[in-house]
Amino acid sequence: METFYFGRLNYSSDSKNKLRDLLAYGNRFRPSKSTNYQFGIFSVMELKDPELGLIYTGELVKYQDLKEEPVVKENKISSEYIEAVIMGRSRFYLLDKSHLIAYNPYGKVISPKVFCESFLGVLIGADNSLNIDAEIYPINYEYEFMKFIKTMKTLSSLEINLMPSNPNSRDLWKDIDESLRGMNVKRYKEEMEARDNESLKINEYTENKIIMAQDGYGKAKGKGTDQDGNEVEISTESKESITKKSINPNLGIEEQFSAIKNVFLRVIERFRK
Repeated sequence: METFYFGRLNYSSDSKNKLRDLLAYGNRFRPSKSTNYQFGIFSVMELKDPELGLIYTGELVKYQDLKEEPVVKENKISSEYIEAVIMGRSRFYLLDKSHLIAYNPYGKVISPKVFCESFLGVLIGADNSLNIDAEIYPINYEYEFMKFIKTMKTLSSLEINLMPSNPNSRDLWKDIDESLRGMNVKRYKEEMEARDNESLKINEYTENKIIMAQDGYGKAKGKGTDQDGNEVEISTESKESITKKSINPNLGIEEQFSAIKNVFLRVIERFRK
């Protein structure tokens, strides 16, 4: 089975480049000067859906600059150095309107974290702006993080990171979103720590911030003890919390999109509540 992870691309810059331009520019991203590999976005194409509008799809490819490979030459086994050998490739689907993204990690070669960092690296490299803020935050199963927080015996600390929407507010956290944008906030961070031998009490306003993070506009992390007294840490970035969909690996590009489309629709439906 192929498994797609769901997140939201938060991207802003001073340039006039559209998302289509950044994806098609053909730039590359190298994690560091010392690495022998880099990433690029290839085979970008556009799909159109009556409900979701314009969708970009393509592959994030990790490839090695030069790799020694065994070959048969003149009836002997020898080796040759081959350029740009593909190490892994991850299919993605990106909605133009809401910037929701689904991506298929490639084992340990392109993990979910590596995909997000490298995808952003390619976009930033293609942009000609000096003022860029970009992040891909995971979409969580609705209310899962809050449900777990509420079952904990004690909550000793809570950290919330948010970015203003672009804009695409949901009624539950619209006031928070508008407040951040009204103050020209680029990124918001809040840290809470309980008093000794006490547990944090989460009010409705803080709960709505967590929901905003779960909707793909930030991240949250909590620490404490569960009902059995075990120390636990929960994060909206944990693999268990991220919304995923497994599909048949033999589907074509449009068939893949049809198989994951209902997840996009469910996430968008949240904003109508």
